[in-house]
Amino acid sequence: MTTSAKDRPATLDLSREESWVVHAALLAAIERAVDADEEPTPAPSLLARVEAGDEDFNSAELDYLVGALRAYREQAPSRDQHHISHVIDHIEAAQA
Repeated sequence: MTTSAKDRPATLDLSREESWVVHAALLAAIERAVDADEEPTPAPSLLARVEAGDEDFNSAELDYLVGALRAYREQAPSRDQHHISHVIDHIEAAQA
């Protein structure tokens, strides 16, 4: 279960598919930043943590993940849409 991130880090309990969409969203965020000739911070460090199985995020990181997931949703395959929505729901519950 997702813990609240209001005053402390939240742990997202992600399924394999949900971890995949977070991974894909962060890669897409990095690509967008590079294409815009911008620094992709904090996406690379978040991506490394997701790849390592670290699911603890602070409030600012959760905000970034929501933005990355919403941007990815526009280009994501239909099979990922449900998982994207589910992760965003998890994050919003953690921030409540």
